[in-house]
Amino acid sequence: MTSLPDGADFEPNEGPGPAVVGFDFDGTLAEQLGGWSLLYRLFGVEDAGEARTEAFWSGELTYDEWIAGNVADFRERGVRREHVERAAAAVKLKPGAEALLADLRDAGIPFGVVSAGLVDLIRPVEAFDPAFVVSNEIVYDDEGVPVDAVPRVPPESKGPILSHLCARAGADPADAVYVGDSAAEDGAFEVAGTAVLFDPTERIDDHDGDLIDRRVVDHDLTALREILLPDEA
Repeated sequence: MTSLPDGADFEPNEGPGPAVVGFDFDGTLAEQLGGWSLLYRLFGVEDAGEARTEAFWSGELTYDEWIAGNVADFRERGVRREHVERAAAAVKLKPGAEALLADLRDAGIPFGVVSAGLVDLIRPVEAFDPAFVVSNEIVYDDEGVPVDAVPRVPPESKGPILSHLCARAGADPADAVYVGDSAAEDGAFEVAGTAVLFDPTERIDDHDGDLIDRRVVDHDLTALREILLPDEA
């Protein structure tokens, strides 16, 4: 499993509610369904990005090679850190997200994000003091040029990541809640005591459905309050 970023530590909640809440980002907390796809479109490398993604899923590229190719495309297009930061500033959280995250923070329920997208695009969540953000990272040089990447969340890694986060915090995964929108979250769904499929973007087959404890077919995260903030008046 890839290493966790610095600062991915928390004290589990011991009062009412979950010990910790993990969220997927793209399609769950955020409106866009894929952070990489968003940057492909913004930076004019959509065809190359989609072809590389097909090559990865067909086994022609490793995950590290896939990410390195993405970063190389951005660099060759003249993309700089400031351009990625502007993209992050335009990311829209789903309805109800800001109030929910603020109330989790105020209730002392640690929460965080595990995303196969990019940490750069998860900046809007930072205002709510997440306990952890685990996502892939672009490495920039002193001039803001993208030169490398840290691939923290390859496929099938979300379960081990959530397990590792809980182990470091001394939290029982059975007391954790994980919220995601697709079968890509299966690993984390299997680890968490309560797996919540929220605003699903695709059909979940019978096998995947066995991992899901709650289905919330809604676009507004307010619908999660009864699950995540059970002591709320």
